[in-house]
Amino acid sequence: MRQLGAAAAVLAAVFVVAGSGLNASADSSGSPASPGPALTSPSPAESPGPSASPTVTAMPPMAPTAIPQTPAANPTGPPDPDSYPTLVHPAVVPTPGPSESPGVEQTAPPPPPPPGFGRLTADRLYGNANGDMDADGHVLIVSGDSTITADRAHYDAATRIVRAIGDVHYVAANGDTATAKTLDYDVTHDRVIMDDVEGQSSAVAFQSEHIHGYVYYKGQRITIDHNGHAVLERGWVTTCDLRHVAYHVTGKEIELRPNDRMIVHSPALYLGKYLVAGLGILVIPLTQEGQRRPTAIAPRIGYNSIYGFFIKNYINFYSSPYFYGTYHVDYYQKAGIGLGADLFFARRDGMGQGEFTIYDLHSNQYQLAITGVKNSLNSALTYSRIFSHHVTLSANANYVSQSLLTSIPPTLSANVNVVHNGARSTTSYGGTATTTGPNSSFGGLVNHSISFSPVFSENVSLQLQYNSSVFGTGTTSESSSLSRTVVFSNDTRYSARSFDADLLILTNHGQTSNTLNGVETTQPVIGLQKVPELTVRSRPLTISNIRLPLQLTLVDGVYDDGYDNITTARYELNAQAGSALYRIGDSATATGLVGIRQDIYGTGDERGAITEQFSLQKFFGRHADDTLAYQMQSVRGFTPLPAYDLLSGYDQINETLNVYNGSAYRFTATTNYDFKNKFLGSINYQLTVNPTPFSNVLLGDSYDPHGTGYGPVSITLSTPLGRNDYLQFLGNYDFKLHGLQGQNYFLTHTVNDCYQIRLAYRQALHELDVSFSLLAFPSQSVNFGLTGGSLLPQSFGSTP
Repeated sequence: MRQLGAAAAVLAAVFVVAGSGLNASADSSGSPASPGPALTSPSPAESPGPSASPTVTAMPPMAPTAIPQTPAANPTGPPDPDSYPTLVHPAVVPTPGPSESPGVEQTAPPPPPPPGFGRLTADRLYGNANGDMDADGHVLIVSGDSTITADRAHYDAATRIVRAIGDVHYVAANGDTATAKTLDYDVTHDRVIMDDVEGQSSAVAFQSEHIHGYVYYKGQRITIDHNGHAVLERGWVTTCDLRHVAYHVTGKEIELRPNDRMIVHSPALYLGKYLVAGLGILVIPLTQEGQRRPTAIAPRIGYNSIYGFFIKNYINFYSSPYFYGTYHVDYYQKAGIGLGADLFFARRDGMGQGEFTIYDLHSNQYQLAITGVKNSLNSALTYSRIFSHHVTLSANANYVSQSLLTSIPPTLSANVNVVHNGARSTTSYGGTATTTGPNSSFGGLVNHSISFSPVFSENVSLQLQYNSSVFGTGTTSESSSLSRTVVFSNDTRYSARSFDADLLILTNHGQTSNTLNGVETTQPVIGLQKVPELTVRSRPLTISNIRLPLQLTLVDGVYDDGYDNITTARYELNAQAGSALYRIGDSATATGLVGIRQDIYGTGDERGAITEQFSLQKFFGRHADDTLAYQMQSVRGFTPLPAYDLLSGYDQINETLNVYNGSAYRFTATTNYDFKNKFLGSINYQLTVNPTPFSNVLLGDSYDPHGTGYGPVSITLSTPLGRNDYLQFLGNYDFKLHGLQGQNYFLTHTVNDCYQIRLAYRQALHELDVSFSLLAFPSQSVNFGLTGGSLLPQSFGSTP
């Protein structure tokens, strides 16, 4: 629409191009003496003297692109710049006349306008160079690659308005067109107004991406400002091909704010000729920032065995990029009324932003009688703030009341974090709080990291935690527990070329108090203390001649284990060789890894472990391969710290067989055998078939060799049903029950390549719902089918 305003501006410019050289005589009534298709100079014999008025002679019609010429014995100077709606004023240069008669001069044709200003052709051009001007008959205005045609055009010097009248038609290079009875261009305000307008435009971006196809519109009047802002009064809009208008939206006023939003006041949605929804107000954000969730332009309706018949309404509003959101007005037959809002807000200086969501499900009499819950409320608040280049804040809070389907008490949680970033250090301060019924917990954390050099750094943290719990509230066995904990950690790191090292100090102190029947008992907090622990890790090195990578790790520490009530020193040596990859012939590859670990404790105990991992993959032609993977860990000895570094042994082999043919199909079978427990695991099968590029079938099953046999076959199907329908299915077939179980169907029906009707059926909930999606909007094809969500919003205002 911005091109339309630019082209209309040329209408004023080209009048001046033609009018600067025009000085047609007029009678006493002010009408032109002899308007004609073109104006030219008189013959030499008819040339008057210097003081005589020129004689205007009508000539045969010229080509539409010819530039009108007007003779002038006494050329006038350039007109007053304030008399015309443009700065295009070609100079008038006296030139010799066509004869040798002295004293006779004429004005040369005006030069072509500068690039971008266009040109004007018409059957007749007449008027006063210092006042009103007219173009009549086959008016053609050309501006670059855009054109405007009309029956007549008039410029009013007093109001500085150019009006094109009669069969006004606009065409842009990008395919945008518009027709109207009249087109007014207000030079002063750089504004275009068209009456009884119809048009189409592709210059509409949605989330920074152009829509597919065109937006077709018509209305009583459209007003377009210089910045592209447009208001369509008594309008009609669709994105369907006009030969098959499957849907359209009408509105009392349709406002388009480029790269911002579209607002429809008193909108009504029609499918074909049938009114299906009155939306109150429809706001569609057009920017990436303003489209945080898929925009729903129509209610979602359906039936659910738990909630009964439901209808979900989404009412978007968009005040600015700094404040916008969605309101929710939902109806559930068996549950009640759901009201909610998702609000996004931000500071104009870009130094902070946040989001607040709230959704309340108010129970009806039926639900209240069953659950006793009057309201189910969910809300969340997130906020981030940049105070300076060094200090930032982030915070969030969530509240979930008792829901209609569970007896979990209300939960409130919140946390805040402040971070200070220095040149070489970062310090963060955090706090958390959570309450669930009578239980509560509070925590605080201070963390400081500093880099003394590129290879030497330190991290210090202090964490405080307070927990309070009550059990069996209101009963004779009611008890309570209170714990307070302080955790301190200091990690000093050094990185060298061949190794890196960490020196860690970790302490955990506090106490827990339990009260039962008025009797209180106190005990210290049980935890593991590292006082201290030194870890040295070598950089990976490779034995080049056998291509075998090696890595060594050494750990030396003192540990106070509250779980096992023991304090002891501990040494660990861990060596790993691999993983290495080797080719065997042209059709097989082998990988291997070996690890050795030895632990020595201050109590005199020792423990060792050997780990082996090998795999062999064999290819059979181009359509099959088989992989054997062997894993073993052997542990010997005793550890006095089983809560800290307990290791378990294992010895098993896995096999995977693949049979495939490009992307047409793939069959996979997997199983495993445990040598330690002498146990054969289940055999799992999966078959994927792609009959066409647009359809696929996934079948999965398993066989238990220990008595239960084959289980249900899981089925996933996606396939088109003709040209306009697409089906997705998810479920399983139980051979023992001889039927499909857990069925989920998702069907999309496309109407005239314009919009989709989406049907979803979930057997477990006996749920059927219907939603609506415009194909013109790029993001409207997501979040449906096998990836679809549940009925109730998981993030409150989301549109699953």
